[in-house]
Amino acid sequence: MTNPVPQKDTAETGIRSLIGDSNFVRLWLTGSASGSMRWLETLAVSVYVFEVTESAFMVALLMSARMAPMLLGAAVGALAERFNRRTILLSGLAIMSTVSAVMGVLALTGAIQIWQIAIGSFLTGLFFASEFPVRRTILGEIAGQKRIGAALSLDSASNNATRMIGPIIGGILIETVGLHGAYFMAAGFYATGFLLISGVRYTRASPSRAIGLFTSIAEGLSYIRTNRQLVGILLVTVFVNLFGFPFTSMVPVIGKDVLGLSPIPVGFLMSAEGMGAFTGALLLTVTARARHFARIYMGGAVIFMSMTVMFSLSSQFGVSMALLLTAGLGVSGFAAMQSVLIFSTAPPEIRSRVMGVLTMCIGAGPIGVLHVGLMAKWFGAQNALTIIGLEGLACVVACALVWPELWKRTLPAGH
Repeated sequence: MTNPVPQKDTAETGIRSLIGDSNFVRLWLTGSASGSMRWLETLAVSVYVFEVTESAFMVALLMSARMAPMLLGAAVGALAERFNRRTILLSGLAIMSTVSAVMGVLALTGAIQIWQIAIGSFLTGLFFASEFPVRRTILGEIAGQKRIGAALSLDSASNNATRMIGPIIGGILIETVGLHGAYFMAAGFYATGFLLISGVRYTRASPSRAIGLFTSIAEGLSYIRTNRQLVGILLVTVFVNLFGFPFTSMVPVIGKDVLGLSPIPVGFLMSAEGMGAFTGALLLTVTARARHFARIYMGGAVIFMSMTVMFSLSSQFGVSMALLLTAGLGVSGFAAMQSVLIFSTAPPEIRSRVMGVLTMCIGAGPIGVLHVGLMAKWFGAQNALTIIGLEGLACVVACALVWPELWKRTLPAGH
Protein backbone atom coordinates (compact mmCIF):
# COMPACT_ATOMS: atom_id res chain seq x y z
CA MET A 1 0.00 0.00 0.00
CA THR A 2 1.00 3.60 -0.47
CA ASN A 3 1.47 6.15 2.26
CA PRO A 4 -0.07 9.38 1.03
CA VAL A 5 1.11 12.67 2.46
CA PRO A 6 -0.59 13.15 5.85
CA GLN A 7 -3.64 15.39 5.79
CA LYS A 8 -6.00 16.72 8.43
CA ASP A 9 -8.92 14.46 9.21
CA THR A 10 -11.66 17.07 8.96
CA ALA A 11 -14.97 17.37 7.18
CA GLU A 12 -13.53 19.88 4.75
CA THR A 13 -13.75 18.06 1.44
CA GLY A 14 -14.18 20.89 -1.02
CA ILE A 15 -12.08 22.53 -3.66
CA ARG A 16 -10.43 25.00 -1.27
CA SER A 17 -8.59 22.30 0.68
CA LEU A 18 -7.43 20.62 -2.54
CA ILE A 19 -6.07 23.86 -3.98
CA GLY A 20 -4.15 24.35 -0.74
CA ASP A 21 -2.43 20.97 -1.14
CA SER A 22 0.76 21.57 -3.15
CA ASN A 23 1.16 17.89 -4.05
CA PHE A 24 -2.35 17.74 -5.48
CA VAL A 25 -1.86 21.01 -7.37
CA ARG A 26 1.38 19.81 -8.97
CA LEU A 27 -0.24 16.58 -10.17
CA TRP A 28 -3.33 18.44 -11.31
CA LEU A 29 -1.36 21.02 -13.30
CA THR A 30 0.78 18.29 -14.87
CA GLY A 31 -2.35 16.52 -16.07
CA SER A 32 -3.62 19.80 -17.51
CA ALA A 33 -0.35 20.51 -19.32
CA SER A 34 0.08 17.04 -20.80
CA GLY A 35 -3.62 16.75 -21.66
CA SER A 36 -3.53 20.04 -23.57
CA MET A 37 -0.62 18.79 -25.60
CA ARG A 38 -2.35 15.50 -26.28
CA TRP A 39 -5.29 17.24 -27.95
CA LEU A 40 -3.12 19.90 -29.58
CA GLU A 41 -1.12 17.15 -31.31
CA THR A 42 -4.28 15.22 -32.18
CA LEU A 43 -5.76 18.18 -34.06
CA ALA A 44 -2.49 19.28 -35.67
CA VAL A 45 -1.56 15.78 -36.83
CA SER A 46 -5.08 15.01 -38.11
CA VAL A 47 -5.28 18.22 -40.15
CA TYR A 48 -1.74 17.80 -41.50
CA VAL A 49 -2.24 14.15 -42.48
CA PHE A 50 -5.59 14.85 -44.16
CA GLU A 51 -4.08 17.76 -46.11
CA VAL A 52 -1.16 15.59 -47.27
CA THR A 53 -3.03 12.33 -48.00
CA GLU A 54 -6.66 13.48 -48.52
CA SER A 55 -7.63 10.17 -46.90
CA ALA A 56 -10.11 9.93 -44.02
CA PHE A 57 -8.94 6.37 -43.44
CA MET A 58 -5.32 7.49 -43.04
CA VAL A 59 -6.42 10.02 -40.42
CA ALA A 60 -8.27 7.25 -38.59
CA LEU A 61 -5.23 4.97 -38.87
CA LEU A 62 -2.99 7.57 -37.23
CA MET A 63 -5.57 8.12 -34.49
CA SER A 64 -5.70 4.35 -33.97
CA ALA A 65 -1.92 4.22 -33.56
CA ARG A 66 -2.21 6.87 -30.85
CA MET A 67 -4.93 4.99 -28.98
CA ALA A 68 -3.67 1.40 -29.39
CA PRO A 69 -1.36 1.41 -26.31
CA MET A 70 -4.40 1.89 -24.07
CA LEU A 71 -4.97 -1.85 -24.56
CA LEU A 72 -1.91 -2.35 -22.33
CA GLY A 73 -3.69 -0.67 -19.42
CA ALA A 74 -4.04 -3.81 -17.29
CA ALA A 75 -0.29 -4.48 -17.50
CA VAL A 76 0.52 -0.84 -16.71
CA GLY A 77 -1.81 -0.91 -13.70
CA ALA A 78 -0.16 -4.08 -12.39
CA LEU A 79 3.32 -2.60 -12.86
CA ALA A 80 2.22 0.51 -10.97
CA GLU A 81 1.51 -1.75 -7.96
CA ARG A 82 5.12 -3.04 -8.07
CA PHE A 83 7.15 0.10 -8.79
CA ASN A 84 7.21 3.73 -7.69
CA ARG A 85 4.37 5.54 -9.45
CA ARG A 86 6.12 8.90 -9.27
CA THR A 87 9.16 7.47 -11.06
CA ILE A 88 6.95 5.97 -13.79
CA LEU A 89 5.30 9.35 -14.34
CA LEU A 90 8.60 11.26 -14.42
CA SER A 91 10.11 8.82 -16.92
CA GLY A 92 7.12 9.15 -19.23
CA LEU A 93 7.22 12.96 -19.19
CA ALA A 94 10.96 13.02 -19.94
CA ILE A 95 10.53 10.64 -22.87
CA MET A 96 7.59 12.58 -24.30
CA SER A 97 9.44 15.90 -24.12
CA THR A 98 12.32 14.34 -26.06
CA VAL A 99 10.08 12.66 -28.65
CA SER A 100 8.14 15.87 -29.28
CA ALA A 101 11.36 17.87 -29.71
CA VAL A 102 12.69 15.35 -32.26
CA MET A 103 9.39 15.40 -34.18
CA GLY A 104 9.50 19.20 -34.18
CA VAL A 105 12.99 19.21 -35.72
CA LEU A 106 11.88 16.73 -38.41
CA ALA A 107 8.84 18.87 -39.25
CA LEU A 108 10.86 22.10 -39.27
CA THR A 109 13.45 20.67 -41.68
CA GLY A 110 10.79 19.21 -43.97
CA ALA A 111 12.08 15.67 -43.42
CA ILE A 112 9.03 14.37 -41.56
CA GLN A 113 7.22 11.37 -43.07
CA ILE A 114 3.83 9.81 -42.31
CA TRP A 115 5.45 6.70 -40.80
CA GLN A 116 7.43 8.92 -38.42
CA ILE A 117 4.25 10.68 -37.37
CA ALA A 118 2.69 7.25 -36.77
CA ILE A 119 5.57 6.25 -34.48
CA GLY A 120 5.31 9.55 -32.61
CA SER A 121 1.55 9.03 -32.21
CA PHE A 122 2.10 5.51 -30.86
CA LEU A 123 4.65 6.75 -28.29
CA THR A 124 2.25 9.52 -27.24
CA GLY A 125 -0.44 6.90 -26.74
CA LEU A 126 1.96 4.74 -24.74
CA PHE A 127 2.62 7.64 -22.39
CA PHE A 128 -1.07 8.32 -21.81
CA ALA A 129 -1.75 4.61 -21.28
CA SER A 130 0.54 4.84 -18.24
CA GLU A 131 -0.38 8.39 -17.21
CA PHE A 132 -4.08 7.65 -16.71
CA PRO A 133 -3.89 4.87 -14.08
CA VAL A 134 -0.69 6.14 -12.44
CA ARG A 135 -1.36 9.87 -12.04
CA ARG A 136 -5.03 9.46 -11.16
CA THR A 137 -4.29 6.82 -8.53
CA ILE A 138 -1.73 9.14 -6.91
CA LEU A 139 -4.26 11.99 -7.06
CA GLY A 140 -6.91 9.90 -5.35
CA GLU A 141 -4.57 8.70 -2.62
CA ILE A 142 -3.30 12.21 -1.89
CA ALA A 143 -6.86 13.56 -1.79
CA GLY A 144 -8.12 10.83 0.54
CA GLN A 145 -11.54 9.19 0.66
CA LYS A 146 -13.34 12.29 1.95
CA ARG A 147 -12.17 14.45 -0.96
CA ILE A 148 -12.10 11.82 -3.71
CA GLY A 149 -15.28 12.97 -5.47
CA ALA A 150 -14.20 16.62 -5.59
CA ALA A 151 -10.60 15.71 -6.50
CA LEU A 152 -11.36 13.50 -9.49
CA SER A 153 -14.20 15.75 -10.65
CA LEU A 154 -11.83 18.72 -10.57
CA ASP A 155 -9.20 16.73 -12.46
CA SER A 156 -11.84 15.67 -14.97
CA ALA A 157 -12.89 19.31 -15.38
CA SER A 158 -9.35 20.38 -16.19
CA ASN A 159 -8.90 17.37 -18.46
CA ASN A 160 -12.01 18.41 -20.35
CA ALA A 161 -10.68 21.96 -20.53
CA THR A 162 -7.61 20.59 -22.30
CA ARG A 163 -9.90 19.13 -24.96
CA MET A 164 -11.24 22.65 -25.41
CA ILE A 165 -7.92 24.54 -25.35
CA GLY A 166 -5.65 22.02 -27.09
CA PRO A 167 -7.48 21.83 -30.44
CA ILE A 168 -7.84 25.62 -30.65
CA ILE A 169 -4.11 26.14 -30.13
CA GLY A 170 -3.38 23.26 -32.49
CA GLY A 171 -5.52 24.77 -35.22
CA ILE A 172 -3.87 28.17 -34.82
CA LEU A 173 -0.36 26.69 -34.86
CA ILE A 174 -0.89 24.42 -37.87
CA GLU A 175 -2.36 27.32 -39.90
CA THR A 176 0.05 30.09 -38.85
CA VAL A 177 3.31 28.33 -37.91
CA GLY A 178 3.18 24.77 -39.13
CA LEU A 179 3.32 21.27 -37.67
CA HIS A 180 6.69 21.94 -36.03
CA GLY A 181 5.13 24.68 -33.87
CA ALA A 182 2.74 22.16 -32.32
CA TYR A 183 5.52 19.67 -31.60
CA PHE A 184 7.86 22.26 -30.05
CA MET A 185 5.12 23.59 -27.79
CA ALA A 186 4.36 20.02 -26.68
CA ALA A 187 8.02 19.44 -25.83
CA GLY A 188 7.99 22.50 -23.60
CA PHE A 189 4.80 21.55 -21.80
CA TYR A 190 5.94 17.98 -21.13
CA ALA A 191 9.18 19.38 -19.70
CA THR A 192 7.13 21.68 -17.45
CA GLY A 193 5.18 18.66 -16.22
CA PHE A 194 8.44 16.90 -15.42
CA LEU A 195 9.55 19.84 -13.24
CA LEU A 196 6.20 19.91 -11.44
CA ILE A 197 6.22 16.19 -10.62
CA SER A 198 9.84 16.44 -9.45
CA GLY A 199 8.55 18.48 -6.51
CA VAL A 200 5.76 16.06 -5.49
CA ARG A 201 6.28 14.36 -2.12
CA TYR A 202 5.01 10.83 -2.61
CA THR A 203 6.51 7.57 -1.31
CA ARG A 204 5.68 3.89 -1.30
CA ALA A 205 6.32 1.94 1.85
CA SER A 206 7.25 -1.35 0.17
CA PRO A 207 6.48 -1.97 -3.52
CA SER A 208 5.25 -5.52 -3.92
CA ARG A 209 7.32 -7.96 -5.97
CA ALA A 210 6.04 -11.14 -4.37
CA ILE A 211 3.87 -12.26 -7.30
CA GLY A 212 4.37 -12.28 -11.02
CA LEU A 213 3.02 -9.66 -13.39
CA PHE A 214 0.43 -11.94 -15.00
CA THR A 215 -0.67 -13.28 -11.63
CA SER A 216 -1.12 -9.69 -10.47
CA ILE A 217 -3.28 -8.90 -13.53
CA ALA A 218 -5.29 -12.10 -13.01
CA GLU A 219 -6.04 -11.15 -9.40
CA GLY A 220 -7.36 -7.78 -10.50
CA LEU A 221 -9.60 -9.38 -13.14
CA SER A 222 -10.81 -12.00 -10.63
CA TYR A 223 -11.91 -9.29 -8.21
CA ILE A 224 -13.74 -7.41 -10.96
CA ARG A 225 -15.77 -10.51 -11.81
CA THR A 226 -17.13 -10.59 -8.27
CA ASN A 227 -18.59 -7.07 -8.49
CA ARG A 228 -21.52 -6.60 -10.86
CA GLN A 229 -21.35 -2.83 -10.74
CA LEU A 230 -17.69 -2.86 -11.75
CA VAL A 231 -18.42 -5.23 -14.63
CA GLY A 232 -21.20 -2.96 -15.88
CA ILE A 233 -19.09 0.19 -15.54
CA LEU A 234 -16.23 -1.36 -17.50
CA LEU A 235 -18.49 -2.66 -20.27
CA VAL A 236 -20.14 0.75 -20.71
CA THR A 237 -16.62 2.20 -20.86
CA VAL A 238 -15.75 -0.25 -23.64
CA PHE A 239 -18.83 0.64 -25.69
CA VAL A 240 -18.48 4.42 -25.30
CA ASN A 241 -14.83 4.25 -26.34
CA LEU A 242 -15.54 1.77 -29.13
CA PHE A 243 -18.47 3.65 -30.67
CA GLY A 244 -18.41 7.16 -29.20
CA PHE A 245 -15.00 8.80 -28.89
CA PRO A 246 -13.80 7.70 -32.37
CA PHE A 247 -15.97 10.56 -33.66
CA THR A 248 -13.03 12.89 -32.91
CA SER A 249 -11.02 11.35 -35.76
CA MET A 250 -13.70 12.44 -38.23
CA VAL A 251 -14.17 16.01 -36.98
CA PRO A 252 -11.30 17.43 -39.11
CA VAL A 253 -12.62 15.51 -42.14
CA ILE A 254 -16.20 16.74 -41.70
CA GLY A 255 -14.97 20.23 -40.87
CA LYS A 256 -13.09 20.49 -44.16
CA ASP A 257 -15.21 18.43 -46.56
CA VAL A 258 -18.75 19.02 -45.25
CA LEU A 259 -18.56 22.41 -43.52
CA GLY A 260 -15.79 23.89 -45.69
CA LEU A 261 -13.67 25.12 -42.78
CA SER A 262 -9.98 26.05 -42.53
CA PRO A 263 -7.78 24.67 -39.69
CA ILE A 264 -8.56 27.43 -37.17
CA PRO A 265 -12.38 27.02 -37.21
CA VAL A 266 -11.88 23.23 -37.32
CA GLY A 267 -9.93 23.66 -34.08
CA PHE A 268 -12.85 25.55 -32.55
CA LEU A 269 -15.27 22.87 -33.76
CA MET A 270 -13.17 20.12 -32.22
CA SER A 271 -12.90 22.11 -28.98
CA ALA A 272 -16.68 22.47 -28.59
CA GLU A 273 -17.13 19.05 -27.02
CA GLY A 274 -14.31 19.82 -24.57
CA MET A 275 -15.92 23.16 -23.74
CA GLY A 276 -19.19 21.45 -22.83
CA ALA A 277 -17.36 18.76 -20.87
CA PHE A 278 -15.39 21.38 -18.95
CA THR A 279 -18.55 23.28 -18.02
CA GLY A 280 -20.32 20.11 -16.94
CA ALA A 281 -17.37 18.85 -14.91
CA LEU A 282 -17.14 22.15 -13.01
CA LEU A 283 -20.81 21.84 -12.09
CA LEU A 284 -20.30 18.25 -10.98
CA THR A 285 -17.34 19.25 -8.83
CA VAL A 286 -19.59 21.30 -6.56
CA THR A 287 -22.98 19.56 -6.97
CA ALA A 288 -22.44 15.80 -7.43
CA ARG A 289 -23.37 13.57 -4.48
CA ALA A 290 -22.27 9.97 -3.96
CA ARG A 291 -25.81 8.62 -4.20
CA HIS A 292 -26.08 10.00 -7.73
CA PHE A 293 -22.66 8.98 -9.09
CA ALA A 294 -23.84 5.90 -11.01
CA ARG A 295 -26.84 7.67 -12.55
CA ILE A 296 -24.68 10.61 -13.63
CA TYR A 297 -22.30 8.12 -15.25
CA MET A 298 -25.01 6.35 -17.24
CA GLY A 299 -26.94 9.49 -18.10
CA GLY A 300 -23.77 11.12 -19.39
CA ALA A 301 -23.02 8.13 -21.63
CA VAL A 302 -26.51 8.21 -23.18
CA ILE A 303 -26.42 11.98 -23.79
CA PHE A 304 -22.95 11.78 -25.36
CA MET A 305 -23.86 8.95 -27.74
CA SER A 306 -27.13 10.65 -28.76
CA MET A 307 -25.40 13.94 -29.57
CA THR A 308 -22.72 12.29 -31.70
CA VAL A 309 -25.48 10.78 -33.84
CA MET A 310 -27.15 14.18 -34.24
CA PHE A 311 -23.78 15.81 -35.03
CA SER A 312 -23.28 13.33 -37.86
CA LEU A 313 -26.51 14.59 -39.45
CA SER A 314 -25.66 18.31 -39.21
CA SER A 315 -24.40 20.36 -42.15
CA GLN A 316 -24.26 23.78 -40.43
CA PHE A 317 -21.32 25.04 -38.37
CA GLY A 318 -23.40 26.68 -35.62
CA VAL A 319 -25.64 23.65 -35.16
CA SER A 320 -22.64 21.35 -35.14
CA MET A 321 -20.97 23.47 -32.44
CA ALA A 322 -24.11 23.38 -30.28
CA LEU A 323 -24.47 19.61 -30.63
CA LEU A 324 -20.86 19.00 -29.67
CA LEU A 325 -21.20 21.34 -26.69
CA THR A 326 -24.15 19.24 -25.49
CA ALA A 327 -22.21 16.04 -26.17
CA GLY A 328 -19.49 17.45 -23.91
CA LEU A 329 -21.97 17.89 -21.07
CA GLY A 330 -22.66 14.17 -21.36
CA VAL A 331 -18.96 13.36 -21.45
CA SER A 332 -18.41 15.30 -18.22
CA GLY A 333 -20.76 13.02 -16.29
CA PHE A 334 -19.43 9.87 -17.90
CA ALA A 335 -15.72 10.70 -17.51
CA ALA A 336 -15.79 12.16 -14.00
CA MET A 337 -17.90 9.42 -12.44
CA GLN A 338 -16.00 6.68 -14.27
CA SER A 339 -12.87 7.14 -12.17
CA VAL A 340 -14.78 8.03 -9.00
CA LEU A 341 -16.85 4.83 -9.16
CA ILE A 342 -13.81 2.66 -9.84
CA PHE A 343 -11.71 4.30 -7.11
CA SER A 344 -14.51 4.15 -4.55
CA THR A 345 -15.42 0.53 -5.26
CA ALA A 346 -12.00 -1.15 -5.57
CA PRO A 347 -9.98 -1.99 -2.41
CA PRO A 348 -6.76 0.07 -2.04
CA GLU A 349 -4.46 -2.94 -2.46
CA ILE A 350 -5.65 -3.63 -6.03
CA ARG A 351 -6.81 -0.14 -6.99
CA SER A 352 -4.07 0.48 -9.56
CA ARG A 353 -4.78 -2.87 -11.19
CA VAL A 354 -8.48 -2.08 -11.53
CA MET A 355 -7.65 1.40 -12.86
CA GLY A 356 -5.32 -0.35 -15.29
CA VAL A 357 -8.17 -2.57 -16.48
CA LEU A 358 -10.24 0.60 -16.91
CA THR A 359 -7.46 1.97 -19.11
CA MET A 360 -7.52 -1.27 -21.11
CA CYS A 361 -11.28 -0.85 -21.61
CA ILE A 362 -10.65 2.69 -22.84
CA GLY A 363 -8.23 0.99 -25.22
CA ALA A 364 -11.19 -0.27 -27.23
CA GLY A 365 -10.97 3.11 -28.93
CA PRO A 366 -8.45 2.12 -31.64
CA ILE A 367 -10.76 -0.62 -32.88
CA GLY A 368 -13.59 1.91 -33.08
CA VAL A 369 -11.37 4.39 -34.92
CA LEU A 370 -10.49 1.78 -37.55
CA HIS A 371 -14.16 0.83 -37.74
CA VAL A 372 -15.29 4.40 -38.41
CA GLY A 373 -12.32 4.97 -40.73
CA LEU A 374 -13.21 2.03 -42.95
CA MET A 375 -16.87 3.05 -43.05
CA ALA A 376 -15.87 6.62 -43.90
CA LYS A 377 -13.89 5.22 -46.81
CA TRP A 378 -16.89 3.22 -48.02
CA PHE A 379 -19.88 5.44 -47.11
CA GLY A 380 -18.45 8.89 -46.28
CA ALA A 381 -17.58 10.44 -42.90
CA GLN A 382 -21.08 11.60 -41.98
CA ASN A 383 -22.75 8.25 -42.67
CA ALA A 384 -19.96 6.46 -40.84
CA LEU A 385 -20.57 8.55 -37.71
CA THR A 386 -24.31 7.94 -37.88
CA ILE A 387 -23.83 4.18 -38.02
CA ILE A 388 -21.23 3.95 -35.28
CA GLY A 389 -23.19 6.32 -33.03
CA LEU A 390 -26.36 4.24 -33.27
CA GLU A 391 -24.37 1.08 -32.57
CA GLY A 392 -22.96 2.64 -29.42
CA LEU A 393 -26.28 4.02 -28.19
CA ALA A 394 -27.89 0.57 -28.55
CA CYS A 395 -25.07 -1.06 -26.56
CA VAL A 396 -25.22 1.48 -23.71
CA VAL A 397 -29.00 1.10 -23.40
CA ALA A 398 -28.58 -2.69 -23.37
CA CYS A 399 -26.11 -2.39 -20.47
CA ALA A 400 -28.59 -0.27 -18.53
CA LEU A 401 -31.19 -3.04 -18.93
CA VAL A 402 -28.84 -5.91 -18.01
CA TRP A 403 -27.18 -4.10 -15.08
CA PRO A 404 -29.93 -1.98 -13.44
CA GLU A 405 -27.62 -1.32 -10.48
CA LEU A 406 -25.76 1.07 -12.78
CA TRP A 407 -28.58 3.55 -12.43
CA LYS A 408 -30.92 2.30 -9.68
CA ARG A 409 -28.51 1.78 -6.82
CA THR A 410 -26.05 3.95 -4.96
CA LEU A 411 -22.51 3.07 -3.90
CA PRO A 412 -22.21 0.46 -1.15
CA ALA A 413 -22.35 1.79 2.37
CA GLY A 414 -18.99 2.91 3.69
CA HIS A 415 -17.61 4.00 0.30
